[in-house]
Amino acid sequence: MRLERVPSETGAILYDPRRLAHPDAVQFDPARGGHAGAAVRAASGRGSAWFLDPIVPDGPALALRHYRRGGLIARFVQDRYLWQGEEATRCFRELRLLAQLESLGLPAARPVGAFYQRVGWLTYRAALLTVRVSGARPLSSQFDVVRSEIWHRVGATVAAFHTAGICHADLNAHNILIDHSDAVHLIDFDRGSVRVPGSWMGSNLQRLSRSLVKLGGPSPTSQAWQALLDGYDEARRAPFR
Repeated sequence: MRLERVPSETGAILYDPRRLAHPDAVQFDPARGGHAGAAVRAASGRGSAWFLDPIVPDGPALALRHYRRGGLIARFVQDRYLWQGEEATRCFRELRLLAQLESLGLPAARPVGAFYQRVGWLTYRAALLTVRVSGARPLSSQFDVVRSEIWHRVGATVAAFHTAGICHADLNAHNILIDHSDAVHLIDFDRGSVRVPGSWMGSNLQRLSRSLVKLGGPSPTSQAWQALLDGYDEARRAPFR
């Protein structure tokens, strides 16, 4: 996949020309327009996210996320990051990773564009546009209705990413989506990376397990979690389909 770059007044935009023909900074600001309809605020962990109508007629609905800090530092600096060069910006790195995931055929959000804005000499702000996963809801909102076979599919999907060497830095129940056909998708690959398969894969699963327990989902001794592990193990022994 070929990504293109254009400068903006205060930064730059990296984008997929198949999905964003005329990139402009206003498309990354729901308050300023650039979209066919109104922006709808969406829950997305610590980040600021919106669901947007298509930019072009008959185009896909979009998801816009502004990068925001978490933890103690967020009390002092909410949305600025240390400038270390354009290719080190979180938005450019995530967009490039999403493009790689799409080329591998993995079920993640499809890349549209990334925008950073310099704030002085030392910091920047960033935003990311992706194709919205149609008809999807986060796993965290469906614990009471998710069937065993879906848990099995969640495990198989995580295994597909792991087999490809893709580490999701924040694998939790908010970042796993189930669509209307019960297909599983992973989103929010901020700080994600490509690694040689190893011990990090077990740590990734443990992170997901802790997230499920924290959010009121199945425990590590539940049938649901066992179904997830079964799906994971089976997919690790055979190609993901």
